[in-house]
Amino acid sequence: MYSVSPRHIAQISAECSGIAQRGGLGSVVWGLSDALVTAGHRVTVIVPYYEEIRLAVRPFTTLTISFGGETVPVSVFQGQHGQLNTLLIHSDSFFRGEYSDIYIDSGKLGRGYFEDDARRFAFFSRAVAELLLYLYKNNDAVDAIHCHDWHAALVHLLIAAHPDFVVLKPVRRVFSVHNLEYQGTRPWQSDTTPLRWRAADGTWGLKAFLDWYPELAALGEAEKSPYLDTHADIPCINPLRAGLAAAHFVTTVSPTYADEITHPDNPAEDFLGGRGLEADFVKLKREGRLIGITNAIDMDYYSAANLHPPFTDINLAEGRRKHKEALLQNLSSLVDRLVKSKSLVPGVEEALRRKIAAFDTTKALAAPLVTLVSRLTEQKIRLLIDAWGRSTILEMLLQKNCTLLILGKGNLVGEMARLTQGYPNALLFGGFDDDLEKTLYAASDFMLMPSEFEPCGTSQMKAMRYGCLPVASAVGGLIDTIADGKNGFLFSGKSREEKSRNFFDLMSGLIDRAADTAAFDTQRVNAMRTEFSWPLVAKSYLPLLVP
Repeated sequence: MYSVSPRHIAQISAECSGIAQRGGLGSVVWGLSDALVTAGHRVTVIVPYYEEIRLAVRPFTTLTISFGGETVPVSVFQGQHGQLNTLLIHSDSFFRGEYSDIYIDSGKLGRGYFEDDARRFAFFSRAVAELLLYLYKNNDAVDAIHCHDWHAALVHLLIAAHPDFVVLKPVRRVFSVHNLEYQGTRPWQSDTTPLRWRAADGTWGLKAFLDWYPELAALGEAEKSPYLDTHADIPCINPLRAGLAAAHFVTTVSPTYADEITHPDNPAEDFLGGRGLEADFVKLKREGRLIGITNAIDMDYYSAANLHPPFTDINLAEGRRKHKEALLQNLSSLVDRLVKSKSLVPGVEEALRRKIAAFDTTKALAAPLVTLVSRLTEQKIRLLIDAWGRSTILEMLLQKNCTLLILGKGNLVGEMARLTQGYPNALLFGGFDDDLEKTLYAASDFMLMPSEFEPCGTSQMKAMRYGCLPVASAVGGLIDTIADGKNGFLFSGKSREEKSRNFFDLMSGLIDRAADTAAFDTQRVNAMRTEFSWPLVAKSYLPLLVP
């Protein structure tokens, strides 16, 4: 590994696996941080102290910060998460009560786009900057500050532009883009006299950048220009763009995605690129400051050798057959367990039990088993459920001789339930369960990943660890992790129609040929042997984190 003396690295994020997590972001923060510690470095992970966090903690310090024109005390708690030193930013106003969840849907509250999370993470960013300053003053300074996605991006802006943090400016700043779809844009300033904090009726203020940080009103046009949203009708802060401008290096989570985002979106070719920030990414690339580093997974945690019964790439056919039988023969008890653990979203249990009661286990055991483990959102499954001719790809696949098991939650759970309700060979487990995810991969022949865009993705890596072959869009990190025809399958197209046709034809052919297991055994072995380890990823990050 990159040979340097041990350094102190701060990882700043809205999520960290094992502490508080909603998606792949948390897995990256945990996996990279753990690998850096294993390599001999010291890592401090800083996240908000959400109500759901159960980490054993003790008081670390109390800070006094300036936010929203007021001086606010902030309690910081410390815990040990595996090898990781963890500092939690506590606030009753921003991470408790109606704000107790990791992310807030402002639309459901009748508020502006990103309004709630923007003010919450603006507060978090100011508190983090003060905490880093506190560490500096107490002889525990960090050597690198690594911020993840727009939620933490304003930490870099504050260090680069705020006079209170000038002593931190020499510290190496790295910003990682995990999901360009969300940028956190809010007005630069309120169009009326801003309401500070909350009124007696519960109405929130703090809706704009200068409401959060009024002392930065002195920034000149040239100083604030790199932080503004270039496509907004009024001056708006774009936190993600600010992170790009204020960091020394910017990473994305795969080399192909790093290239894709230097190109504009092209609806005619069904291509999603820089989402309005392509000019910024072109500039970063030209300056040598944009690097694509493919994510990884915990190879020991996601291992068929840990299942019951275990199997390896030597006896995968027998092992996978046993898991398929165990899964399909015990569906009712599986639902009982999911209900007991509260893993299912409301409203899916009754329909699921009705389908299982009529499920033809014998037929399913003889048919190819396909799985979809995903957030059920437009990014992940739109291609499956969009109208295609007089039907959808999802429904057309379900008319073939196969069984489809779906595990996931998101805003399209209801639509998936509607489309699959008439098909006895489709079971929707609306929710998520880590053990069931592994079981589905161990039992299934193929997993679907028809993403609109995919910065990296980890589901395909997890599936391969169990010999389940991914069938995925040829985008982003899916290109970097799946070797088409060797450890999985990729499809593409120069238009929506062509992409849909190629996806259906590919899956249809795979289902028809699935009975010829020998034809896929070599690919399954290749998939199980594919390397996705965090130590290799950490080796790529170190030259950026360590000057």
